[in-house]
Amino acid sequence: MPPITADEELSKNIKLKRENIEHLREWLMKQPHLPNSQITDEQLILFLHSCQHSLEASKQTIEAYYSIRTHAPELFGNRDTNYPPIKQALSIIEIAAMPKRDQHGNVVMLGRLSDTDSAKFSYDNCLNCWFMLMDIKLLEEGAVPGYVFMFDMKGVSLRHVTGISLTTLKKYFMYIQDAFPGIVVANHMLNATAPCETFLSMCKPFMRKELLSKLHVHTSMNTVYEHVPKEVLPKEYGGKLDSISIYSQVKNTLGQLDKYKDWLKKEETIRVDESKRPGKAKDAGDVFGVEGSFKKLDID
Repeated sequence: MPPITADEELSKNIKLKRENIEHLREWLMKQPHLPNSQITDEQLILFLHSCQHSLEASKQTIEAYYSIRTHAPELFGNRDTNYPPIKQALSIIEIAAMPKRDQHGNVVMLGRLSDTDSAKFSYDNCLNCWFMLMDIKLLEEGAVPGYVFMFDMKGVSLRHVTGISLTTLKKYFMYIQDAFPGIVVANHMLNATAPCETFLSMCKPFMRKELLSKLHVHTSMNTVYEHVPKEVLPKEYGGKLDSISIYSQVKNTLGQLDKYKDWLKKEETIRVDESKRPGKAKDAGDVFGVEGSFKKLDID
């Protein structure tokens, strides 16, 4: 699927106004620290859509989007499937956007472990892969009604969970809640077990009430079908589609990451220039509100 164009977006969305795009473009020209000339109209449309076309909210989201990406290179850098840590992550996880949208027109994204060896697991690198796929879907799909995220916890052990940095969790939820140019309509945790409860207890301090209300934890697929129809799920989950393994391989996720490898590499350079920020330049501590970093949890 080729990237969607601004003209296509304008033709399908009556709420979208060209003058709002132009307003944001004029505002960007007054923000010397932002990569204004490299931000496309299509991206501005995503920001407007995700903010219900509020200009002020869109400006705040644009600022957060580029600041977070600049100061979290472990999540938004080295966007190359040949980079050994990324290659390793893609060898132990299966992630895919389903080829069919749900009954509300939402894009459904699903992830799971394909190799449960915790010694091979890096949450940072897995998130990096997830964000790359998300960016490609935003590029191709444009302003969709929303996104449904599904995470299969089968095979996730306490050692996986306790190896996750709380700093990374904070950055993830800041991005999703303050900077993601899309609308998260639901988070589903499948095959929830005791390690899932530990993971959620780590996540919840960083989740605002609105996002918490969209969290659904499932021990059975029967409750999943109340939200997501079988028609848009892989067969491993009682669905009507092919195996997630097929969608995560060359014909889908891996193929998409390879197809857009030049675009991903270029995107990695579109960041904030702190030397040009009006007032005081920011560092990671300023952006994320932390000094130093949280420690990983210890396991006996």
